[in-house]
Amino acid sequence: MDELKKYIGTKIKEFRKSLGMTTVELGKLSNTSQTTISAIERGTRFGTFESMLKICEVLGITLYDILPSEQSENLNVPQIHNERIALILDRLSSEDIEVTETLVINDMSLLRTVNKLTPNQKRHLSNHLNSIINNE
Repeated sequence: MDELKKYIGTKIKEFRKSLGMTTVELGKLSNTSQTTISAIERGTRFGTFESMLKICEVLGITLYDILPSEQSENLNVPQIHNERIALILDRLSSEDIEVTETLVINDMSLLRTVNKLTPNQKRHLSNHLNSIINNE
C-alpha cells in the first residue's frame, strides 16, 4: 500500500508541476489543505475519495490517470475516452495540436471555464473568436 501511495503522490505532483501550480494553489482550488496536498505528494497518506476527485478535477485529469497501469487495467475501464481523444487528434493539423498542447499546459483554468459554458454560450464564443480571426 505504501508503494501505491508514493506512486499516486508522484503522479499528482507531476501533473501539478506541469501546470505550474503550487501546492498552495492546488489546495485552494481543490478545497484541500496545503498540508494534505504535500502529504499526498510525499506518499505518506491518501486523501479522502472526495478530495482526490476534486484534486483530479482541478488538475484536469481522472483518478485513472494517477493509478499505476496495472491497477487501472484491473478495473476494466472502457477505453472510449482514449479512443475519442485519438479520433479528435487524427482530425487536427499539427499546428492545431501545438496550439491545443499550449492551451492545456499553460491555460488549464481557461479550458475549465470554457468547458463549463452551455452549448449556446460555446457557440457564441466560437462565433466571436471567428469574427476576430476573420477581421485580421
